[in-house]
Formats: sequence, C-alpha cells, structure tokens
Amino acid sequence: MTPLTRPSWPIRTEEFRCRGCGGHEAYRSRPRGFFEAYLLPILFLRPVRCDRCYLRSYVLRSVPARERAPRERVQPHSQLETPANQNSRIA
Repeated sequence: MTPLTRPSWPIRTEEFRCRGCGGHEAYRSRPRGFFEAYLLPILFLRPVRCDRCYLRSYVLRSVPARERAPRERVQPHSQLETPANQNSRIA
C-alpha cells in the first residue's frame, strides 16, 4: 500500500487529536473513580487532558501522552516568611 491509499483509522490510534479544539498535545490525567481506575485499563484506554483547552477524554494506551507536571505545593499563609525589617504588628 502506498501512503495515499493507506486507511485513515490507524492514524487515529497513533496520535492524539482533541475533539474540542483540534489540538495535538495531551498529557495524562489522574483516574477518577472505579471505572477509570480499574475498567479502563482492561479496555486498553487511559484518561488524558488536552494541553490547549483542557478537555478530558479517553484514548488508547498506544497514543503518546506526556506525563503530568508535578504540582507545586502552595505554602500556607501562616508559614510565609516576613522580611526582618518589617514590623509584623498591624496598626
């Protein structure tokens, strides 16, 4: 088969295409609930999120998706450091 006569269905299983915005970049999303944690892997699916519009969807495990970036933990306001030259008392 030449590339022009090749069927279009294998392309959909090899690359991500967002149905909302048409974006091509996706990253893995955490499984939510029993269905996504235990049944999706049996069906060879995984949850992903579009990098542009953040639409969540399921794709085959063979579709490349980036790893999630680790979230930076926000320090509680009570633990924020105050500069030494400022008085912490409120007038």
